[in-house]
Amino acid sequence: MSISSPFLRTFTVGGVWFAAVALKMVSRHSGHWSTYPPRNFVVLVVAWVITALILGAAASRFERLRSWWGIGLGTVVGSFVVLGLMLFTVEKVYGTASPKFSSTEEMMVYFANETTKWVKADRSIDLDYSLDSIKLIEEELGRISKEVDKANPKPGTVGLATGYGAYVGEVLRQRDGGTWSVDHSAAGPRSYPLTVGSNNTIFPVGWCWKRLTGDETENVYRKALVFEAIRGSVTNTARVK
Repeated sequence: MSISSPFLRTFTVGGVWFAAVALKMVSRHSGHWSTYPPRNFVVLVVAWVITALILGAAASRFERLRSWWGIGLGTVVGSFVVLGLMLFTVEKVYGTASPKFSSTEEMMVYFANETTKWVKADRSIDLDYSLDSIKLIEEELGRISKEVDKANPKPGTVGLATGYGAYVGEVLRQRDGGTWSVDHSAAGPRSYPLTVGSNNTIFPVGWCWKRLTGDETENVYRKALVFEAIRGSVTNTARVK
């Protein structure tokens, strides 16, 4: 096949472009490269082939698209279009309606379970709702925090804080009992306070929000340990009486 072949050019340029995208994705993965979800690579390979075939067919018909510059620009633009269409198709075929919850507890348990799936997909680690597992949450929050625009966090940051905060809260609630609420008189609406069995009110979602939009001084694992120490002190005092 001649180097002037549109298809050879589109597959060559596409291979370089998608390889660069893959390397960027892996570099942002907090674990070892071998733990990176292989399905993401499969998606990129499929997108590469589709983009190259479509662009190659177009370049065969329109001479202006056959230059290296034309194919390069077409590959970049085409890759975003193809990936967007693939995502749209998956959501249409496999997407499900938003879940309905009968209580705040049910909602936060759902969010906590979703968080375990995030961590499983990202790091291939199963969270076990132990106190030590919050250390893994802290590591995830620290990694994500580096990518957050602290001055203007994206809307999705709230969802991340809610998910990770729900998990942290559920770890502590399973150890001490307690009740979730949506609003708080002092912290405001949708602050998701958790009143635990020791009658203390904590804000795990707020902890995670501050960690994502702040720095390492907002360490969530450290806050959980401090809370556990206070809870233990209160419990021991009650037993002595």
